[in-house]
Formats: sequence, C-alpha cells, structure tokens
Amino acid sequence: MDKIKRVSLIFRFIFQFCFFALPIIYIIAWATTPGDLVMAGGVINLSFIPPAYTNKIFHSLSVYDRLFGFAVSAIPMAIELYILYSLIKLFKLYEKGEIFTSLNVNHIRHIGYALLISQILNPIYEFLMGVALTLHNPPGKGFAAIGFDLTNIGIILIALITLLISWVMAEACKLREEQQLTI
Repeated sequence: MDKIKRVSLIFRFIFQFCFFALPIIYIIAWATTPGDLVMAGGVINLSFIPPAYTNKIFHSLSVYDRLFGFAVSAIPMAIELYILYSLIKLFKLYEKGEIFTSLNVNHIRHIGYALLISQILNPIYEFLMGVALTLHNPPGKGFAAIGFDLTNIGIILIALITLLISWVMAEACKLREEQQLTI
C-alpha cells in the first residue's frame, strides 16, 4: 500500500504541474505566434493550429486573430484542465489509501464523460478554429474543416471503457459496503 501511496503522490504532482502549465503554455504559444505566418508556399507548422489549416492562412494574424484563436483553443483546454483536476482528486484519494470508494468512482466517471464530451465538441472547435484563422483571408479563401479520424474513435472507445470501469467499480463499492455491514 505504501508503494501505491508514493506512486500516487508522484502522479498527483505531475498532474498538478500540467494543470498549471497548460494554460500558461497556451497563452505563451498564442502570444508569441508570429503575426506573419505566410511564407513562401505555406505556413509555419505550429502544433496548436490544426493541421488542416497549415496551408490555408493567407494573411498576417493580428492581435485580435490571435485572441480569437486563443479563445477558441480554450474549449479543448478547459476539458483537458477538468480531466487533470479529476485526476488530481483521484490520486489524492489513492495517496490516502482510499481505492474502492464512491468518490473514486465519481472521479473516474467524470474523466470518462469529459473524454466523451471532448470528442463531441471537437468538430465545433475545429470549425471555429478555421473561422478564427481564416476570417481575414482574401475573399473566397476562407476555410473551415471538420475532421473525424481513428484518433477520435480511439478516444471515444477509451471514454466508453472508462465509463464501464467506473460502473464496475461502483458495483464493487456497493458489494464492499454490503460486506462491511454483514456480521
């Protein structure tokens, strides 16, 4: 049990670091994005800009374009922060040695729902990002795309498995409580 507590402490620190670092990284990325992304034959490849838009931006990004882009990228970031928050809470319980409790089940269930919601909101995010990045393109050069690939399917499957695990754990918690009440 001590090993579980130590490993849980390490992971909780990692998740806490990520929780605070993620918004800072997004802010720095959008603040330091060069205004003139247009280069000969393409665009600088920035990891926070969806790949579908790398060759579709035909204007310099103004401060307002970058603010709009940051606001749109806050949609998936908020979900990622919520998942990290739930993981922090879950691993705090593990640190205390609380493994099969209804609180653990709730945190795991919340993670599953957040993953599922992220994939439901992903097309909206991708479309809005296209609007944000190509709004000031020359006439007829605006572009917005919605993609769905194996990664999305994989995340949906992970979300469903996570929800299934939370349901199984909830049933196990009920059985454990019944056994504790039995003399």
